[in-house]
Amino acid sequence: MNSTEKLNKNLRIIENVIFVLAFGYIMYHLVTSYGSYVHDSIKGKGYIGAIVDPIFTHEYYISVVSILIILSATCVLWEILFFIIQLLKEERGNTQGYDKYKIIFKKVSVNYKPSFLALLIHQLLPKLILINMFWIWLPHIQKFGLFTINLKWYSWIYAYLCWEFSTWVFHFSSHRIRFLWCLHSPHHAPAELNMTVNWVHFFAESYYSTLIHLVISTLLGVNPLMFLAIMSIDSAWGVFTHVSERALKNGQLGILRYLIITPSHHRVHHAKNPLYLDTNFAFVLPIWDWMFGTLQPIKEEVKVNYGISRELDVTNFSDLYFGEILLLYRDVKNAAGIKNKLLYIVMAPGWTPTCSAKTASAVRQDFLKTNPALGVTSKDRFLAAIKSSFKIDKLKVKGV
Repeated sequence: MNSTEKLNKNLRIIENVIFVLAFGYIMYHLVTSYGSYVHDSIKGKGYIGAIVDPIFTHEYYISVVSILIILSATCVLWEILFFIIQLLKEERGNTQGYDKYKIIFKKVSVNYKPSFLALLIHQLLPKLILINMFWIWLPHIQKFGLFTINLKWYSWIYAYLCWEFSTWVFHFSSHRIRFLWCLHSPHHAPAELNMTVNWVHFFAESYYSTLIHLVISTLLGVNPLMFLAIMSIDSAWGVFTHVSERALKNGQLGILRYLIITPSHHRVHHAKNPLYLDTNFAFVLPIWDWMFGTLQPIKEEVKVNYGISRELDVTNFSDLYFGEILLLYRDVKNAAGIKNKLLYIVMAPGWTPTCSAKTASAVRQDFLKTNPALGVTSKDRFLAAIKSSFKIDKLKVKGV
């Protein structure tokens, strides 16, 4: 074993030790906090108080946020415990002793190591992201806003559409600009999907996403008081859309799949199949995906294959978290000329100065050339119906 292999082995051992400690600490904190709130709820406090108290002050959106946080925490804990119980049942009698626990640890690592280590990084960093950044940047950006909407019920609909638009812009750009993809790729790296994958984000991505949300929403007149509620709704539903196929096999949610982003939509987004690449960027409402042509329903004949296109061992957290940044650094360093160096940073992942055939959009379009029916969406059918109707009306005018 050479020095590099020995170093990599030692790093993996350190990662595994940190993961075990992080898993134990975070699960203990989640379970005890949840139990404490349930216990206090019996006395009219805890979860009950968080929901009921804001009603008396007419701050109903805070009650809604509290309900969503409770449901989110419940779903995450249920999914983790359900996975571990199922895993213990599967391995009962198959293997014994050390080998049994080695297999269990490997399966737990594949599913949860990226999530718990990423969450640990976020917990160790200063709390200067997301919500706090709104209030730091808000006064400076508000100067450019032409108006601010009120808090009437219809204003909430407008605000949510604006927020979802900013979500689509942030998410689309994170897939189409190489530097931003480096920040976003850890979230797509896991080879298995579960609700804790929502924790897997490169810490610096929060600065960019917060800025995009704030700039677009503020310029479009969204009231700052709406930010917290809307963000909580997005976050809570975002956790649920990552639910594993083990816990919720179908994930289409019946007729709801035509109205909102369901787990099946988001499974498509996390897939690396050519058909599914760079689609379904919305978090809750599919309207902007529908408008911009990025809405892709799941197809039974194309089984979802999760992860990113390059070879990656998801239990190697260092590669999962920093790998794309290092690859971009290598490409920029080796590129000839300032222009190519800059283009590597701003062009889509897979682009090179001599070829763009490996970008996600090119790979998808190449696939659809031989499988056009799989890429047909409700928007395509809608536009085709309008076009067909227009042709019929035109023929009637001509008297045909």
